[in-house]
Amino acid sequence: MTLTHFAIIAVCAYLLGSLSFAIIVSKVTLGKDIRNYGSGNAGLTNFYRTFGGPLTLVVILCDVLKAVVAVLLGRLFFSLFGVTSFDGAYVAGLFALLGHMYPIYFGFKGGKGVLTSAGIILVINPITLLILLAEFLIAFGISKMVSLGSIVDAVSYP
Repeated sequence: MTLTHFAIIAVCAYLLGSLSFAIIVSKVTLGKDIRNYGSGNAGLTNFYRTFGGPLTLVVILCDVLKAVVAVLLGRLFFSLFGVTSFDGAYVAGLFALLGHMYPIYFGFKGGKGVLTSAGIILVINPITLLILLAEFLIAFGISKMVSLGSIVDAVSYP
């Protein structure tokens, strides 16, 4: 595998991760930009608080799926180039996450990457994702703060 192959995978994963579905869904379905409402953040919590229910599920699915696709493509391409698919998953996942947090399409201002991280972990280690989900639900249930549940997971994942 050459540096060029690595760069192609990294760039593709980054561009895929840069798709901010909170912004896309709010603009396409409602004609509004989520960044002009609530906290001004393009994240899921602000989207839910601003627009509510069913569209939030669309954002969740799309943010998770973009990471799943990036990681699966990373695995595939790395294995085609004779490198372990495990390495490809992490490289593509990292760049998809960077794309989500610093999207080229939206002025490098993105979300915090919680759902994108979930999509990455779903492909790499689904059992770990279940444990993290349980931790998140416990922390959220006690505190009623999504951010605290996310922080607990971010700290415990490594």
